[in-house]
Amino acid sequence: MSNNEDNNYPNSAADTAQRLSSIVVDPTSNTSPEKQQNKPQQHKPNYYYHRYVGRPHWRFAVPISPYGWYRVLVFSQNSGYTVKQVLDKLRLAVAPRKFRYYYLHEGGEQDVEQDKRATFTFYVDSYKLAAELQLRGHRPPVVGLRVNDRPPMIEVDEPYRWKLRKVIMSRYDERKRCLNLCRFYADDYWKGEFCALQQFECLEAIIDIMEQELPQLRRLLLDNNHLCHLGGFRGVEQRLPRLHCISLQHNELKTLRPLRVFQRLRLTELNVKRNPLPRNYEQQLVTMFPDLRTLNGRSVARRSTPVVTVSDSDSDSNSISSNSDSDVELVSVTECKPIIMPEPRVTYLAPHALPMQLGIRKFVRRYLKAFDGDKRTTDLQRFYQEHVLVSLTLAKDRAMLGSWTAPYAAYSRQLLACRVAALEMFASWPKTLHLPLTMTLDLTLVEPRMLCVSITGSLEENGSPNVLRHYMRTFLLTRTDETDDFRIANELIYLSRAGRGQRQPAPLNPVQRNLMCMLSAETRLKSRWSSKFLKDTNWDYQQALLAFQTLLRRRQIPEKAFEGDTKPEPSP
Repeated sequence: MSNNEDNNYPNSAADTAQRLSSIVVDPTSNTSPEKQQNKPQQHKPNYYYHRYVGRPHWRFAVPISPYGWYRVLVFSQNSGYTVKQVLDKLRLAVAPRKFRYYYLHEGGEQDVEQDKRATFTFYVDSYKLAAELQLRGHRPPVVGLRVNDRPPMIEVDEPYRWKLRKVIMSRYDERKRCLNLCRFYADDYWKGEFCALQQFECLEAIIDIMEQELPQLRRLLLDNNHLCHLGGFRGVEQRLPRLHCISLQHNELKTLRPLRVFQRLRLTELNVKRNPLPRNYEQQLVTMFPDLRTLNGRSVARRSTPVVTVSDSDSDSNSISSNSDSDVELVSVTECKPIIMPEPRVTYLAPHALPMQLGIRKFVRRYLKAFDGDKRTTDLQRFYQEHVLVSLTLAKDRAMLGSWTAPYAAYSRQLLACRVAALEMFASWPKTLHLPLTMTLDLTLVEPRMLCVSITGSLEENGSPNVLRHYMRTFLLTRTDETDDFRIANELIYLSRAGRGQRQPAPLNPVQRNLMCMLSAETRLKSRWSSKFLKDTNWDYQQALLAFQTLLRRRQIPEKAFEGDTKPEPSP
């Protein structure tokens, strides 16, 4: 394009305003344009019509970024101009405003499908500049330009980690042992650079620095950081054991689930004001953190519960009274040992040696294979003790009573007291197929001669995937000598229709399937593992990709998670 053609376009906001002033027409008026020009000129807002864009201004509005950073994607593949020439044209388009850009690189970003095909990408830290680019950047040689509110994707290297350490130490109060990270992304040190605690790698690097430099940290302030995930704090009870006060005001926590990472800390003070949490969450937090004394700036009042103890001595029932000799005693709830629920996992195993783990998994796998086989009665005989006790319970489903319960109703709520009776019951059941992907294994008791194992999951009846049953079975395994094999001495069975007794996982929507395919193509992970990464990060592609890269560098992803035999090498 020649310079004469470029002069046909306004190079400044003043030129645009001058030309617009002569063509502004009120679309709500019935008066002709000629008569409107004869009228006294009145101030008209310039959002009616833009002569050079041909669209209303409101369609080019840029969403406001909470961090103040904006992504600019330029599509100029067929223009024949270089990146420098395109940037010069954009500089003229937004003149006289200063055109400062950061993190310039060729190509698009990989976190969003529509941003991948850009010719080059850069970021700006001004909303006015981003809005100006969105409004006036659609001119040759730019074929297309798009501005959104997504922040830069930062790679934490050694120079960046050194800057993080410097900012953290400048915000630390050694006398109070308090670290103030409020509005960390807006620190004066980050002018021209981006840093946000919401990004997984940045938060993980900050926690590493706190563990190394501030092992005596007691108070941590994380207000106004737009946090919605706290996965980087996993294991904080071992890395910062003295931490007892955390403030998370003005963030984006929507549920209490992210706060479970602090459950093993002895928190005495917690502040989660101005978060979109559900109603009446305070009582749940008091239960979750038994040592909590202050919540949202208010003292926690715990009720006392009466505990009745029964004396061994023979006494009259009227002796239970309020006098000093009574066995009735008031004990504060805070004196009770806190109950810490385990994190959700596929397999829970009690503390024991590795051979025991492998042995119990092999036992369950062989048992289910025998149960699903054609010779069920013969194959199951070696798994049970002679005087085994077996009981079966069916879910209450009055609407379908007599249909799906027919093969099992004859043995429901009966105690079978021998191996022969138990095998006869199993022989009357229809042919089954246990689904291994739905199974959960719990090993809750390990003794030299006794094991307690529970398995839950779903099974198919008669080889039909449409006929599913949910089961929950608890085995008590015993043996008479150290050299003998474990056999089932007691079994409890619970059966229900799938969808009645438990919730089946919801199918993925088209957007989630698209994200899963993108992550699989980018990382060569299998679909099941890609879905797990995305679910753990609340379907945030950027966070899932960062989590994958972090675990890949630590070599914590098994080989079986990848397609084929080749595993990608971690980036330096």
